[in-house]
Amino acid sequence: MQMRILSEADVRAAIDMPAAIDSMREAFSTLSAGDATVPVRLGLETEYGVSLFMPAYMKPSGQAGAKVVSVNPGNADMDLPVIHAVVLVLDPVTGRALALMDGTWLTALRTGAIGGLAADLLAREEASVVALFGAGVQARTQLEAVRCVRDIREVRIVSPSGSSADQLASELEGVAARRVDDPNDAIAGADIVIGATSSSTPVFDGQRVEPGTHVTGVGSFTTEMREVDTELIIRARVVVDQRDAIMEEAGDIVGPIRDGAVDESVMAAEIGEILLGQAEGRRDADEITFFKSVGNAVQDLAVAARVLEVAERDGLGVVVDL
Repeated sequence: MQMRILSEADVRAAIDMPAAIDSMREAFSTLSAGDATVPVRLGLETEYGVSLFMPAYMKPSGQAGAKVVSVNPGNADMDLPVIHAVVLVLDPVTGRALALMDGTWLTALRTGAIGGLAADLLAREEASVVALFGAGVQARTQLEAVRCVRDIREVRIVSPSGSSADQLASELEGVAARRVDDPNDAIAGADIVIGATSSSTPVFDGQRVEPGTHVTGVGSFTTEMREVDTELIIRARVVVDQRDAIMEEAGDIVGPIRDGAVDESVMAAEIGEILLGQAEGRRDADEITFFKSVGNAVQDLAVAARVLEVAERDGLGVVVDL
């Protein structure tokens, strides 16, 4: 059996952000249409960290595969990345392993892409000012994706250390970018607000979010974390990647439900339902919208399948005999 091995450099060469955003349209349309099989992810915990196993199958395209991502905090003491990930692409007919590729960059890319898709569907057409909370890899790909779908002219970056915000601002081209230390100043007049931090508590005041703003939250990933507050959830039209996953992993929404401020009906739509024409996105210019994503294996599969298609065409990676 032969299998193609693709490095991070190969993945980067095979797909860009616009193509990744297109892949998200396919992935979430398929998911909300009920044409995807996505088993609950399995976690393997050790004394060193956790490894998560996430398979998926999309029936219309015949794509199948799985991602394995490991989070080992102690790696930082050994000058190693805390997160490692790989994606395996399978032939759904024969079960043969077609490719194994680096999943760390792929994860960052697909997470940014779903934020870009949400902004395309929910942000006002004239949106041009972004308040970005976070300055790490996820924040960077979120901003890149939003710039693919809107003419962004100003970026205000908020980061606890400040130095990472300064660094990111200095790297951005074609846009007025600066560090902002006060969250209230960052969101004042912002058209799009992005949360891409590891904070367990809200990073800005939801009461201060102005009418017409679109907010994306991708940072919190447990039911005990809240990157946005209850006030925002009450005020906004809430769109999610998948309701079931949100109820398992998103404290931004589970918290207000648990506190009795809202119920599950606060989730007005899945993003796939909007793509399928089954639900509305933004309804008027003054509406506040909030998109929450905790990630889904269909994202990884859709991007990985696109990467493999290009890799086979262009001869990327190394083909090995197993």
